[in-house]
Amino acid sequence: MTDKQKANIQENIVKLYLRLNGYLSTSLIIHSNEKKISGEIDIIAIRFPYHIQDDTEHNSSEYLEIPATIDIVIGEVKSHGITLKFNKSLRNDNLVSLTKTLKWIGIFKQEQIEEIAQNFLDLIKPVENSQNTNFRRLLIHTEFGQVSLRHILFGPESISTRLMSDKFVGWREIDDFLWSCLCPSFIREECGTRYDFNAWGNDLSDIVKVYKDRQAEQNRFANIKELYTAINLKQMHY
Repeated sequence: MTDKQKANIQENIVKLYLRLNGYLSTSLIIHSNEKKISGEIDIIAIRFPYHIQDDTEHNSSEYLEIPATIDIVIGEVKSHGITLKFNKSLRNDNLVSLTKTLKWIGIFKQEQIEEIAQNFLDLIKPVENSQNTNFRRLLIHTEFGQVSLRHILFGPESISTRLMSDKFVGWREIDDFLWSCLCPSFIREECGTRYDFNAWGNDLSDIVKVYKDRQAEQNRFANIKELYTAINLKQMHY
């Protein structure tokens, strides 16, 4: 499996994690006036405050610190060994990438964009030896109500979050939550767990399938490397 294939799985498992937490998510390409791509956003996710998933018999993850507002997450997915900080395309001083991203999201008025972009830039600038135990956020008033704008780093190849860094979402949190959602050891009364897994779509179905393969025996993945192997074997048999 190539590094690019692994990177795609990392982004997709984060999207699945966010989807199961009630977020709609996508990636974003940022264009420049030089007719080229000036940057990419791995994850833009939005969750609305009245989200409910009672029939699935699990709640959203407490680890995510989901606020009682409209919640917008601008996230990056980092492979193991890559510094846990935002890419330069978001941290450059001219605010172009951030401004275009905020305009694309479309919930903030034009006259708010510049100030929000500057405040968000201040939020994501690396701080030496910072070890925040909570996710940073901006709380912004809009005509649609209060909006939380947060930046979250995801490290699905990192087993532990006990690192010299700010809080991030690592493998154990992602896997624990996915397992509780996809692989319960009991039959749910109002939610089936066996169905056509292709309904998850091309990006997510392979991940769901290999989790479901282990549901009956409750045989969990030890790490994402086992997940890579399981997906690779599954694809070889298609």
